[in-house]
Amino acid sequence: AGKSAPAGTAGHMLFRFCLYGFLKNQQYYEPFLILVFREKGLSFLQIGLLVGFREVCVNLFEIPSGAAADLYGRRRSMIVSMAAYIASFAVFAVSESLAVLFAAMFCFAVGEAFRTGTHKAIIFDWLRAQGRTDERTKVYGYTRSWSKLGSAVSVLIAAALVFRTGNYTSIFWFCIIPYVLNIVNFLGYPAALDGACATDFSLRAV
Repeated sequence: AGKSAPAGTAGHMLFRFCLYGFLKNQQYYEPFLILVFREKGLSFLQIGLLVGFREVCVNLFEIPSGAAADLYGRRRSMIVSMAAYIASFAVFAVSESLAVLFAAMFCFAVGEAFRTGTHKAIIFDWLRAQGRTDERTKVYGYTRSWSKLGSAVSVLIAAALVFRTGNYTSIFWFCIIPYVLNIVNFLGYPAALDGACATDFSLRAV
């Protein structure tokens, strides 16, 4: 554990960590979310209920999702998160019903809960395994900068997509692409970054 990885291996993982942040922030819907809901005919009260429901669900799932990540694998938890986001984007794109939009918000909340903090734990575990914990601020700052770059690029792409398509709802379809690419990215992470996983699933353990 006290030995550093070869420079090529370390650079490969740093690239994957940065790629995750860049792709994760390709949230083309974000600048137009209220307009998306208005396009679907929702009132501001209904929009507020949807957003409030999402935040409540995120908070309810924070602890069990973190426990599940520690027990059954952080890399797997991130893949579950991306899959939940993809499901929510697909439902947002096709649904006009308020009830179904609540289901989409639930999937989105699951994605948020399984994601938050998990990737940071993966990075810190990797640094610890490489004997490079003294570089944690530098490495995390570097990956964070790529997340911020992803946000900036996302706004430009989102504006171009809305201009090109002429509507707001369709941008959810485009959001699926970078999240699928992120699943592929996670499949390239070493299995060791899952952590010490439980052998059998147990709700009690979670």
